[in-house]
Formats: sequence, structure tokens, C-alpha cells
Amino acid sequence: MATFKALILRSKFDTKKDGTTNVKIRITHKRKTNYLATDIFIFPEQMDIITGQITGKNKNLITLKINNWLNRCIKTDLELGSRRDLLTIAQLKNYIMDGELENKTIDFFVFTEELIAHTKRKSTTLPFRSLVNSLKLFSGPILPFNSINLNYLLRFEKYLLGKGVKNGVVNYMASFRTIFNKARYLKNDEDIGVIPIPHYPFKRYKMPKRLLKSNEHVLTLSELQRLINYKPFGRGEEFAKDMFLLMFYLIGIESIDLFHLKKPINNRISYDRSKTGRPHSIKLEPEAKAIIDKYPSKTHLLDISGRYQNKESFLQSLNLYLHGSSPLNIFGLNKRIGINKQITSKWAKHTWATIARNDCRINKADVALSLGHEDADNRVTDIYVKYNYSIIDDSNRKVLDYISIFP
Repeated sequence: MATFKALILRSKFDTKKDGTTNVKIRITHKRKTNYLATDIFIFPEQMDIITGQITGKNKNLITLKINNWLNRCIKTDLELGSRRDLLTIAQLKNYIMDGELENKTIDFFVFTEELIAHTKRKSTTLPFRSLVNSLKLFSGPILPFNSINLNYLLRFEKYLLGKGVKNGVVNYMASFRTIFNKARYLKNDEDIGVIPIPHYPFKRYKMPKRLLKSNEHVLTLSELQRLINYKPFGRGEEFAKDMFLLMFYLIGIESIDLFHLKKPINNRISYDRSKTGRPHSIKLEPEAKAIIDKYPSKTHLLDISGRYQNKESFLQSLNLYLHGSSPLNIFGLNKRIGINKQITSKWAKHTWATIARNDCRINKADVALSLGHEDADNRVTDIYVKYNYSIIDDSNRKVLDYISIFP
């Protein structure tokens, strides 16, 4: 139980110009104290500092008012029962004053900034930043959670489509849902009745489908072979070709993960995926080792950080040489090998997955495991992922063997 005592604070900061001071109720809860201001003002000498008894003018009326305050506190404490133990002292004070637990309106933008500040992975926060920027353009600088309903979601989706956003709509809405879920998880506390975000508009919202099919982000086997056999013009093209093929040989590894990879151990690269934080491990096949040996580094798998200041400049350069840039006078590997596609580094993952599933007939769960994903229907346990890498190794070898039999 919490304890309550009426007292006055005698510092000069607590004394009014007329010499009176406010009677306060000291709340002691979980070894912490807080003070609740009452509507009672007395001269300091009217209260005994030890016993709390009131003397002087109107002592009976003042004593009655103080007892009413103490009874109010004790009654509230008893009504809360064991729920009291789940409350902070500030929440207990608010409950005594207002008769209800604090349910302040939370601003979506304020919460998202807090979330970004406490999220270590920059790759996770970038989509959140993009969402916030678009939402502020759509509805202004303030967005209370209680104003985000199904109608708001539908209007925002329509706004994005009107701006010419296509597949990005899915990404925006997925980030929106992620932040909303985190806010409900972190801010709502059903045990003590603090539920500032009681509604969930995403329950009825239907996530839009991607407008582009995955095969539009995939090199055909013939196109992949043309890239493998292509003789580059200059170091920029050679590096872009090697990095794209290395990503393919490493089962579509993300550029950010490739940039940071340390030296292999026992012929394997092991890392936590930047996108999900999940541990992953890939065996280095001869095709991958042949490229790695061209770019030796004392500390990392490849000498990328020696060539590029950061992962963003590495990715930008790689993609420019893959699909070309007229202003920068970069022709582009896509044109060199005779295909009319805007190739980017992410195509390595899509191409590997498509060949694995459609040509090598590897089942979906094993494809997902190889990519470092978690199958939604048959979740792979952490122990399975950590110790049984043979499924990943066998799947990758099947894909590499398959593409090698075609000239």
C-alpha cells in the first residue's frame, strides 16, 4: 500500500507573499515520494511539524479539510488494490487527482522521432523518415494517433498514388503499420488501464498489392549468362559486374551487408542481416572466391571501404554502372549486354530466388531460409537456422551448378 501524510514545505519558494503556504499530501509509493497540492493554505506556525496537528484560527475546519484529502487518497489507493503496484508514483498521483489513469493524446510524429532516436539500424529508420516527410506534406506538422482512422489511411494511399508512387505505396503503408504497432505496444498498458491508442485502423485496411511483378526485377538465364561472359570496359564496369555477380553467388546478399562483411571463418561468411537483424551464414563457393580474391582486404571480405567513403556511395556507384547515367556519361552494363532493363543491385536477390524456385525446383521454405528470411507459414526456429546450414549450402550449389551448364 501507498502511504499519505499532510504537511507543509517551509522553504521561501513555498511561501506566498501573505505568509501562507499550501498544505500538501506527501505520497510514498515504491520507496519514492511525490507531493499532491491541496486547496488549503495556512500559516506555517499553524501546523505541528511532527504530529501534523492544526492550531489557531479555524483549526477544526482546516483539520476536516485535510482529513477529507487524506481519506480521498486512502480510498483511491484501496480501490486500486493490486493494480497500484503496476503504477508509477506519478500515475498514482494523477489517478487520485483525476479519477482516471492518464491517457494523453500522443502525436504520431513525436513518437516516430523517439522511435528513430532509439533505433540503431539506419536502414530501418530511412523508411520511417520517408513516411514522416510524406505524411507532413499530406496533413501538416501535427498528427495525433486518434485522428488516424481507416478513412485517413485510404486518403493517404490515394494521395500517394496521385503523386505517381507505385510500388512505393506498399512500402509507405507497411512502415506506417509498423510504427502504429510499435506505438500500441509501447504506449498501451492494459494491466493498469492506460490505453492512449485504443483503436487499430489497420485491422480493416487492406494493404495494396505491388503493381510490378517480381519477374520485372529478374534477369533471365540468358541475360545472366551474357553478363557473366561480358568483357568490361574500364575498372568501373568491371567492379560493378563483379559485385553484382558476387551478390548473386552469395544468395542475393544486400549491398549494405556486403560492404561491412568481415573476413570469412572456415570458408563461411557470417553476419546479422541489416534489414532484420537475423543471423545468417553462407558458404563461399569457388565462383564467389574467385571474385573475392580480386579485391583483397586486411580487415574485411573485400576492399570496398578503401574505394568508397560509405555504403551509400558504394551502392550509388554500383547501380549507375549497372543501368547507366547519361549526365555522368556512364553507358551502363544493361546496354552493353543488350537488355532494356533498369538493373540494380537488388536484382541479384530476385534473380537467384527465381532460378532457385522455378528452375531448380527448390521448395519455398528452403528458398526463404537461403535468403535469410523466415517462412511465414513454417517458422524456422533459431536453433535450426543457427546449426543446419547444409540446406542453404545445398540450395546455393544447385543454383550455381544450374547456371553453369548453359553456355
